[in-house]
Formats: sequence, C-alpha cells, structure tokens
Amino acid sequence: MKLTPDFLKTVEPQKGKRLEFRDDEEKGLIFRVTESGHKSWSVRYVAATTGEQRRETYQYPEIGLARARELCRKLKGASSEGRDVAGERKRARAESERAKKDRLELIAEAYFVASKIGAQRFGSQVKPKSETTIAEETRVWNSDLKPKFGQRPVTSLTNREIGDYISELTATATSKGRNAHRLLRQILNYAILRGVIEHNPADRVAVVAIGERKRYLSDPELKAMWDLLSNIEEREKIQIGDEMALLLQFLILTPLRVKEASGARWSEIDKGKKTWTVPADRMKGKRIHIAPLSPAALAILERARQIVGDETYVFASPITAAPLARQSIAHAFSRAAKHLKFTERATPHDLRRTQTTALTSKDRLGVGRDIARLLLAHADNGDTISRHYDCNDYLSEKADAAARWGSLVMKIVANDK
Repeated sequence: MKLTPDFLKTVEPQKGKRLEFRDDEEKGLIFRVTESGHKSWSVRYVAATTGEQRRETYQYPEIGLARARELCRKLKGASSEGRDVAGERKRARAESERAKKDRLELIAEAYFVASKIGAQRFGSQVKPKSETTIAEETRVWNSDLKPKFGQRPVTSLTNREIGDYISELTATATSKGRNAHRLLRQILNYAILRGVIEHNPADRVAVVAIGERKRYLSDPELKAMWDLLSNIEEREKIQIGDEMALLLQFLILTPLRVKEASGARWSEIDKGKKTWTVPADRMKGKRIHIAPLSPAALAILERARQIVGDETYVFASPITAAPLARQSIAHAFSRAAKHLKFTERATPHDLRRTQTTALTSKDRLGVGRDIARLLLAHADNGDTISRHYDCNDYLSEKADAAARWGSLVMKIVANDK
C-alpha cells in the first residue's frame, strides 16, 4: 500500500497481532505496529558483499515517512555499490565498544590494582609497589595524564603527541615531565601485557635528564631553619604547626627518609635502649632498620609526646591523627626555605645529604663511610661480604655517630663554634 503521514498517525494496533505495512513507493520499506501500539520502520535489502539479507530498524515518530524513504533509498543504493551498510554499522559499534574498554583510563585503573600485587609487568619476581609509590603515581596520573589522555583509546596514542606533551610538561618543571613519562610508559607496558597493544608509543621519547643533586644546608642555613621551627610566632606566619615543626627538626637529627620518619609509631621507640626500630614494610630496602637516637633526638620525641599524647603516631596530624602527609611535609619545608630566603632550592631530602657530608668530612666528624651508609639505611651496593657474611649490626658505632651529629647540630644552633 502507499503509506501516508496521516495513516501512520491513525493506524491502530490489533490484539494478538503485529501489523506490517509495506510501502509501494519504496520497495523493502515496512511500517510495523505491535500489539502494544509501538510503531517502527524496518528496511530490508540484500548485502552485495555477502548476499545475505539485512535489516535496519528505526523508531517512529522519531523517523517520519519522508526520512524513512530516504534512508531506504540510501541503504539500497549503498548495497548496489557493493557496500554492506548494516555490517559497517555493526563493525563500527563493535569498534566503539572495544575503544571504550581500551580507554587509557580503564587501563590505568587496572594497572594500579595490578601494582598492589606485583602483577603490573612481565617477570616472575616482580614486587608489589608500596602504598607511598602508588599514591604518588596516582597523583601524577590524576594531575598530568588523565586530563590529557584518560578518555583516549590506547591504540590511538602516537609517539609524536606523547613526545610533544611531555615536552610541554618539562617546560613547566623538569621533574614533572620525567615523572609523567615514566608513569605513562609503565601503564602502556601494562597494556602490552594485557594484549591491548603490541608496541609502546611512549618509547623513544626525549626526556630531559635530572642531574644528581649536590645540595646540602650550610651551618647558617641549618641554624636559621632550626630557629624558625622553634619560633612559634614566626612559623605560624607560614602555617607550620607544632607537629610539623618537631618532625622537621627530627629529620635534621636523624638521616632517614621522610616517609620512614613521618610514619613513626610510639611502639617503635625504645627510650631505654635509645633506639627507633623501623619495620621493613616502611623501609625502602624492605629490611628492618634500627636507628640509634641521640640525646637531641630523644628531646624532640619527649616534646612530641607532650603534644600528641597517647596517639599511635609520633608525628600525628592534629586533624586526622594519621601520620603527616609526605606532600605536606615537603611543602612546609619549602615554605620555610622561601621564608628564610635561601639562595638555592632546598628539600627535606637534602637534610640526609647535610648530615652525611658532616659525618664523613675529616674536618668535622670523620665518621667512616660504611657507618654513614648504615645510618642512612642504604643498600650494600653489591658488596658480597656485607650482604652475606658480616652479621654485625654496628649499633654502637652508629649510636656514637648519631650522638656526635646531634651534638654538632646543637652547637650550630647555639652558634657555639
């Protein structure tokens, strides 16, 4: 029959039947009405590429009569040209669904989950990443990579655009570019592991190398920093509270890493033995470390106890009672250095270099490098004897070195040369 707009509007459904009306004007165009009253179009044609019958459906009234006839003509025309429109659409939908599953954002989420159990890359001896590392990588992902590439299918990323973007980040800060590139490369390697891609588009991207830092605090800088942290009125101007000030002073006196010190628990402190036992899971080298405490360091702990009371952590946040965050510590130290107008940028990690430089200098404390390395909790650098045969803990030697450093710091801050 010849379909008309008025007929389409007024045709009524019949109970127990699905009505079909074939259009005389366009062969293959069918108007359907279900028992419930739902109306739709169906276009039937033969795919030239396979010889199979195909059907496309459209909803009424979203698609009216004129538009339905136009679509029917296009489908039949494409078929006569040797195209399979329905097949093309099916493949396009499948590709769209695959692209959604292969979005970098989803690959990154899976990568972070795998990192917690050591399944993020090839190898049978891959270790799980620490919570601190995963937290830092997550920060880099959220701030620098997700906004740029998160919604992109992994297969669409190119070496050139990655290189251009890393160059943009590097222009703002060298470490920013390096950190983003390192993480993106690892996530894309994980995509290779999953079979999503065969080659890593982040390989062979030029990244600016960061030179080895030689920064350490001079005696005047050390004294200025200590005095600022001891001056409540001055440090409140740069928003450094009691807990943060004591932690930074503790870092001056003990050469362990920020994450190792910030997570210190009272249960790890033995005042009688004057030691602090850091568990393996918080140490970079994943080995228990016994750090001797100088009288100056013990004095800091005594003041911390008066402030935090019975909290679990030595340097607990006054808001959450959790350890002070690593980023907050770095920012606080940076604010202090800027407030003191240091001529060179300084970080909490430079305090380790400051202590070690003084310890090993023959003109100052003259401590052996091996003892300094033990205080730092550094790896054995491939020394077979140290790793396998030397069972000494050198605690007395470390305690002597720590006490001598604590005394030197007190002399410096008292300006008693």
